[in-house]
Amino acid sequence: MSATAFGVVLGIGALGAAAGALFAPAVARRFGPGPMMLGALALTPLTQVPLLLASPGLGWEIVIGAALFLQLACAGAAGTTQRSIRQLITENSMQARMQAVSTWLTSGARPLGALLAGGLGTWAGVRPALVAGACLLVVPLVVLARSPLRALRQMPAPPPAPESTGHTTGQPPAAAGPTVPAPGSASAAEGSMDGGMP
Repeated sequence: MSATAFGVVLGIGALGAAAGALFAPAVARRFGPGPMMLGALALTPLTQVPLLLASPGLGWEIVIGAALFLQLACAGAAGTTQRSIRQLITENSMQARMQAVSTWLTSGARPLGALLAGGLGTWAGVRPALVAGACLLVVPLVVLARSPLRALRQMPAPPPAPESTGHTTGQPPAAAGPTVPAPGSASAAEGSMDGGMP
């Protein structure tokens, strides 16, 4: 590909990601979030086939652009849906921690994956590295197919708010500390000197 064709193909892929994210709610309502994600993950490895078979020429550039559009549309649809499910089933007080762990795992895996892919491409060649990558795209499909999410037909309800723990407003419960004595209470004042213990 020329630099211009490569940029156009990447731009088409970006449009696919946006389209997948935009249409994900409607598709999830129609088929259920679980089957929708399962279908998206099943299509993703197949979108690698044109790249493995491609030869130089405008026709293959169009095919690869269409395949990338579909691949990133599937990724956008599955990704936004699973993030929505995570947010719905996580308590408000744990939202930041859940998101931080998810971001750390995904962002931390990217440089490692790039290093391994580059090493494999250098050692075995570009085409074997692409074949290995296409095969690895089956792993998320297998994991989801063996999980309860595959039968999820509607978005889950959020967990009930805990009672009397301070979590109802999304704030963590106040830390236990020394009690403030009532005015004129000598015994309470003495107890507060050693942390509230009598």
